[in-house]
Amino acid sequence: MKRLLLITLILAAGLTAFAQAPHLYDHTYPVIADENPEIRALIDSVSVDSIKANIEHLCSYHNRRYDSRFIWDVQDWLISRYQAFGIDTVMLHDFPVPDSDIETADNILAVQWGTKTPNEYVICGAHYDSWNPDGTDPDTIRSPGADDNASGVSGILETARLLSNYTFDRTIIYANWCAEEIGLVGSAAYAQDMAAQNMDIVGYFNLDMTGYLEEGTDIHVHLLYTTQDSLIANYVFNFSHVYFPEMLIKQNWLAWGDSDYSSFNRNGYPAVHPFEDVYASSPYIHTRQDILGLSVNNLEQSKRFTELNLGLVATLAGLNHDGMADDKTVNVALYPNPTKEAVNIACDDGLQRIEVYNTLGQQIDVYRLRDDRHTILNTSSYATGIYMLRLVTTQGVTTKQLVIR
Repeated sequence: MKRLLLITLILAAGLTAFAQAPHLYDHTYPVIADENPEIRALIDSVSVDSIKANIEHLCSYHNRRYDSRFIWDVQDWLISRYQAFGIDTVMLHDFPVPDSDIETADNILAVQWGTKTPNEYVICGAHYDSWNPDGTDPDTIRSPGADDNASGVSGILETARLLSNYTFDRTIIYANWCAEEIGLVGSAAYAQDMAAQNMDIVGYFNLDMTGYLEEGTDIHVHLLYTTQDSLIANYVFNFSHVYFPEMLIKQNWLAWGDSDYSSFNRNGYPAVHPFEDVYASSPYIHTRQDILGLSVNNLEQSKRFTELNLGLVATLAGLNHDGMADDKTVNVALYPNPTKEAVNIACDDGLQRIEVYNTLGQQIDVYRLRDDRHTILNTSSYATGIYMLRLVTTQGVTTKQLVIR
């Protein structure tokens, strides 16, 4: 959670209203009348032990400052977790960090491609950097960041762990942002890039600080959003009232800070941020006391926030009714790779479609074939860089990385 110094609540509201951009796309959101048994089963599968283990591991690093040497180990671990889940594509989004001792940092994007409308995206995210302003050497400052924001990252990881076993109509992106604590830098860079490419983001769901609950208080949610995002907010309220009828959820505002959902609504995308109590949030963030047990003192609340996030994402992405994803191995070979002018694509089964995506997750080309076992893709018009090929065959779907030099 990025703290800001604002003079008054009125000023904060005024700045937020001014920053809100018109939506790039118009979407409707599901109206929930009754529980979907498949969604309920997924919600009930969320593990508090898994969430706790993720928080413990993230807090085991000396710190997760964006400019420390430890951030690279954190990044590698997060990538390894998404890869272990079998996520289709895991990649880095590199962005510049102005006024810093480092030039660039990386967001982590785990992309689970949709089967029917892959160019429509549902994104859930949490920043993985932590912060403690005490001291000048980023490699010596202790900043465990349990509530801010290992709790949110753990919720995204748990969502990915469970949803990666299923297929969805829309593409889901599980995102971890870097350099949030110095001004939402990572998420702002990504949202700006997406808006520039006219990427169709149906909704963004943010997790940032989910684990602190004031003693004697029941689990509840303060939902942060702008007036322009009332449609997606109403979807959240509706979903929560059906699946968690005993839990209080209401709109509220932060007078003292901001988080990554603002990067999206400022770039024309509907975004919401379920948050722990704005009046009684963890007093330990941005200190060495932001630890499990003290700052994250209620894992059941973190579990509930994760359940809410998982259910919202799965429903909006469109859980396919055929259930579990097909685990059949699809054998596809690319050669040469890296390449410059062209790449051969060969597979055991018939190729039906080739979709080409850049590292921003934007589809830049699509080719339809007639069950070909071999084809040559002309890449001479592609700029140097890394691309993702989503290959649809008669027996399944696979994703391959292609390097253009």
